[in-house]
Amino acid sequence: MVFIYAVLIFLVLRFSVTLFNFLSNPKLGYYGKHFTDKVSIIIVADHSGANVQGLLDSIEQQDYIHIEVLVQGHESETELAARASGRYLLFLDAATTIHRGLINSLVYRTKVFNLAVLGVLPTLKPSNVLEYCIYPLNYFVLLNLLPLRLVRLSDLPAFAAGSSDCLFFDASVYKGYNWHRQFGKPGWTGTDMIKLVKQQQLKAEVLLGNRFVYSNPGVKDLEGLAARLLANFGSNIFVALIYLSLVIAGPLFVLFNFDLALAALPIGLIFLSRIMIAFLTAQKPFFNVLLHPIQMLLLFVLLLKGIWMRMLGSIKTKK
Repeated sequence: MVFIYAVLIFLVLRFSVTLFNFLSNPKLGYYGKHFTDKVSIIIVADHSGANVQGLLDSIEQQDYIHIEVLVQGHESETELAARASGRYLLFLDAATTIHRGLINSLVYRTKVFNLAVLGVLPTLKPSNVLEYCIYPLNYFVLLNLLPLRLVRLSDLPAFAAGSSDCLFFDASVYKGYNWHRQFGKPGWTGTDMIKLVKQQQLKAEVLLGNRFVYSNPGVKDLEGLAARLLANFGSNIFVALIYLSLVIAGPLFVLFNFDLALAALPIGLIFLSRIMIAFLTAQKPFFNVLLHPIQMLLLFVLLLKGIWMRMLGSIKTKK
């Protein structure tokens, strides 16, 4: 019974966080302001370069003209940010595309709140069933656990999230703290970057991409997906295992050992959570609810993969 109560309490807490995120609507908005500060856009390109042209085309359609564009390979040892002449630095992954109004909105938000970094979580665009099963997982975990508005409102580094797909920096701060020494390292995530900024007692914010930033990263890099999922728990293996037991094993235990009438409560909370997260992240609510069991199975597998990779990394470091 103690385990059942723990599962139900954790479910209510997760629902409360999701409800807070839904009501606070932490999306990047369009502010209607126009600026002339130079922005250096640094594209982190893949090996084939196939995705770069789509991003470049979307940059050309921006309503912001004071920009320079630099393209950097994943394995390049040259840090292009040091050469960038812009007042701000916008790092974009090659798998992203951006829409009109993004850069003005980023500059406005950064100026108003005196931010050192503004992270944007792209709206994901799945194109097949496997992507519909995998893409929502990271946002499901994140928006269930972290009130996104607290990234800016709280000074605690524990309130950190992010994606390296879209990061907007004050260039002078970025260069002053030599963040290029960390940013782009193997295994380094957007969450790590936001946490580092907050550890320096600087202001950071993370918002959902809304209609400004889209991404279709594919599902080839399962190791990267697993690492990003584990990053939601501070890459803490113990915390991730507790989460798996309460979120995946717990509801199954409750379903098979509880009265069906009482099981309506957890089922209802899970259903409402999936609906709210779907609206926040521009996903299809019906698909999220329908595919929930498959998504939880994949979440279990990917988190275990992330845990295994983390353990192997720790073992290699000790050696």
